[in-house]
Amino acid sequence: MTRIGTFVGALLYHSSGKTFALIQQLIFLAVLASPVLLLMIFEPETSSIPGIALGLGLLIVATLAVALSPRRGLHPVLEWLVPVSSILACGICRYATYPDGAVISTLSLVPSLWLIVRFRHRGAAVAVLMVVLAISVPSLVAIQESLNFASISRYTVLPVALALMSLAVIGILQNLEASNIEAKRALVSERSSLAALERTDRLLRGVLENLNVGVLVMDVRGNDVMTNRAQREIHALASPETNLDRTEAGHLAYYTDGTPIPTQNRPAARANRGEEFDNLEFLVGAPGLEQRVISVTSRAVTAEDGTRDAAFLIFRDATKEYNLLRAQQEVIATVSHEMRTPLTSIVGFNDFAEDSMTELAPSAARDDALDQLAVIRRNAEKLSKLVEDLLLEQQATVGKLNLDLEQVSLQKLVADCVQGFQPMAAARGMTLESNLQEGTTAMADVLRLSQVVDNLVGNALKYTPEGGHVWVTAGAADTAEGAVEAVFVEVRDDGPGMNQLEASQVFTPFYRAPAARQSATAGAGLGLALSQSIIEAHGGTITVRSVPGEGSRFRFTLYNDSTRRARAATS
Repeated sequence: MTRIGTFVGALLYHSSGKTFALIQQLIFLAVLASPVLLLMIFEPETSSIPGIALGLGLLIVATLAVALSPRRGLHPVLEWLVPVSSILACGICRYATYPDGAVISTLSLVPSLWLIVRFRHRGAAVAVLMVVLAISVPSLVAIQESLNFASISRYTVLPVALALMSLAVIGILQNLEASNIEAKRALVSERSSLAALERTDRLLRGVLENLNVGVLVMDVRGNDVMTNRAQREIHALASPETNLDRTEAGHLAYYTDGTPIPTQNRPAARANRGEEFDNLEFLVGAPGLEQRVISVTSRAVTAEDGTRDAAFLIFRDATKEYNLLRAQQEVIATVSHEMRTPLTSIVGFNDFAEDSMTELAPSAARDDALDQLAVIRRNAEKLSKLVEDLLLEQQATVGKLNLDLEQVSLQKLVADCVQGFQPMAAARGMTLESNLQEGTTAMADVLRLSQVVDNLVGNALKYTPEGGHVWVTAGAADTAEGAVEAVFVEVRDDGPGMNQLEASQVFTPFYRAPAARQSATAGAGLGLALSQSIIEAHGGTITVRSVPGEGSRFRFTLYNDSTRRARAATS
């Protein structure tokens, strides 16, 4: 379309190209000379030979002037003179062949259009003036009838029509030029934006390719859209060249206990179903020294309309961290186990000593000894409790936490816990309230579940300032067709709360928030980690929501057998 516009513009003297101008002029010469010569031959009575010779000669001179002009284009003077001469030649030829050649006047519109296109309003004014002088005035002079309104209108309609056409053509050209300028600006802007996008894409791909974590992007159909070098290395471990089955089912992917992961439960398959998860650990590669521990996180990408558009997974080699953590866990488990025997002896001999002292006659020395033995007993019991928690945490970590499941009344279990903590709440001037739904039951280990509830309520009371408020709620989390699908327990306080970073780490073993470390409240940072292990061993979930200055809310949820099996099948 642009080439056609350039060609047409050149033909109209818009581009001042000599070749196009010469072609234009030769065509006009042929178009004008053909009817004039035919009239001269077949209608010699009404034709003036000198007039025809003058008109065609003037047009030939104008054409020669175009032909002899420099190659680079017409001189500015010729750009005016050639169309003016063509209009004048058209008028002379019309007058020389009048009245049979009266229609020749319409050909004057062609050079007039050249002037309009090239010089706009000035060209239009000159074109109208030349048409009046070369065609309208001679026609009025040579008229054989009396002058009246009709005759005058007949010979002035051409310049009037030319003037109206000029306005229309100029308007069209201005709109075209404005559109052309806007299009050029848009093109420049688009090219600039495209260059910026290409640079950004190049930078992002460079950064992505050099990341130390693997990145996999999939579309909604599960097709790989983008991967990076680290991800390709991990994929090579999962599907080595020696692997005969190159499909997803043949990939070497295992749970951390060494059992193969079913195809539908692998990270990519779960992400393709729209699941999101964090730091899911699994083994990649054939068992042996080359096998790696990979931690993967999945996120869904949504389109503007809210539908899922893609999914991306981030794979991180966590082998060193995993091995270090396992080594630490083994050391802790070994030390804890070795401490149990001497602690048992300490407690036993301490009890024997206390019994022996009580048999002696009352004295100040006996009372001092009993006080000292009581201190030994309390500290030994604290140390024993810490050792038991450590061993229990290690059992949960390696998946060996044994649960004695039975149908438990959640209402009674929580009520007993709240009742046991009422004296502590009263001593601190705090309010401890409960809202328990009747008939709520769960299949659980009553001892372990009591341990979790005691830990959550105890923490709320310990870390909430005196005069605070603690609420404990228990009930059905969801119902379907009258059957309870899940039950929950929630412990909420109006204490100091935590920020997002602190809340994300409270279930980490030995972690204590800065506020807890700075306070005089004792603790090893194992309670919440152990609580999470116990709840997860039940197939449930535990979460925390906290806002600094507004308190914290801990909530755990236990599912019925069918729901728990369904969740386990997709985990």
